Amino acid sequence: MCLPLLTPVCLSVPQRQGFFHALADPACLFLLLQGVRRLELGELYFDVSLLLWCGAMVYLTANGLCSAYVPMLMVAFPLTTKLLLAREFQLRGASVKYSVLYQLGLALPYVHFMFLIWVVFEIFTPILGRSGTEIPPDVVLATLVTLTTLFLSSFFLHFIYLARSTKWLLAGLGTVFTVFLVLVLCGLFFPYTADPSSPRPKRVFLQHTTRTFHGLDGQVKSRDSGLWINSFDYTGMQHITPVIPEINDTIRTSCQEDRPFCGYPWFLPVKFLVKKNWYLPAPEVFPKSPIEFQLLSKEQTKWGTVKITFQVKGPSHMSLYLRPHRGASLSSWSFGDGIPQYHLDGEYFIFYSHGLDAPAWNFWFEIQPPREEDPSGPEGMISVAISSHYFFGEDQRTVQLDDMLQRFPKWAFPSSWVSTYHMYRY
Repeated sequence: MCLPLLTPVCLSVPQRQGFFHALADPACLFLLLQGVRRLELGELYFDVSLLLWCGAMVYLTANGLCSAYVPMLMVAFPLTTKLLLAREFQLRGASVKYSVLYQLGLALPYVHFMFLIWVVFEIFTPILGRSGTEIPPDVVLATLVTLTTLFLSSFFLHFIYLARSTKWLLAGLGTVFTVFLVLVLCGLFFPYTADPSSPRPKRVFLQHTTRTFHGLDGQVKSRDSGLWINSFDYTGMQHITPVIPEINDTIRTSCQEDRPFCGYPWFLPVKFLVKKNWYLPAPEVFPKSPIEFQLLSKEQTKWGTVKITFQVKGPSHMSLYLRPHRGASLSSWSFGDGIPQYHLDGEYFIFYSHGLDAPAWNFWFEIQPPREEDPSGPEGMISVAISSHYFFGEDQRTVQLDDMLQRFPKWAFPSSWVSTYHMYRY
């Protein structure tokens, strides 16, 4: 029933604006717009844009957000400009004079809005260069560009419906899109540069580490050493491998879920952002100020928990990782307000730093034992790991670490230090 009524509208437009424009024309959705003039259709799209910005202004104002002034500018200036130019528009339509005056009236809110968008890009662009291996920066920036285009084109859409033909407009936009798509797919744009006037470095973390894993009886179960390499952007090591062939996908590591923080000496709790790691075997490290980890006491409390107390001596920067086993849970500890705050996946991350000649670090926690031992899980109630980070002094460097750093290209910015990782089960 509706198709015969809509057909005259949809078929009357191609003669003026092209077949594609007719298919995309929302006027075909309204029965009352049959025979509508292009000027009236342009007015309709201006009103729609104004309504959307009014809705945004009302929403932000109702929620007490100071950023409501942005949609206010996008409502006040276009509406005032349109009212002042209403007579000019009725007499001559979309003339050159009308177009110039219309754009001048929108200059102030649009310049301010573009400044805000520029600030957003200045913030997000460098952040996405160190946002980890799981967030594709191209998708994030493409989303920001799309939203920016939608916002900035809101009050210019009605010019499309005032144009005599959209053929050249669509051809131009299609050509620009095609050219840049081909350039990107060909890999013409290299993402990094060492130019000091416009630096785009690749951030890499390298830690020469020795890992030691103890069993429930306190004895060493396994031990290994290597260069643990993390890429802090989405491209991983694909641009580093041609320069340093040893760093390739054959030494990619996977997370060992039964070990706190995958069994690696994380300096920051960002393993959920950086899931692609490389571990290149290397000789063992021997810091002159090794970490000393000691169990002071382990006692049963009258309310059914087990209180475990430790003492640690080590460098100025250390990370503590706690991973209760299945069925067990931490009830209290000596950190903060005494209420355990877990990280993702039920793990706990505590960072400890001190100055020179600091006393030993003493801490404790209480754990609720599991009711039944899980035969498929690790032994004991909890896995405790402690990492030491040597950021300065004679323990910071090793021969293997220095040799690897010299092989990185100039556009890479590797941060490196020596670390150790010790894991215990209780």
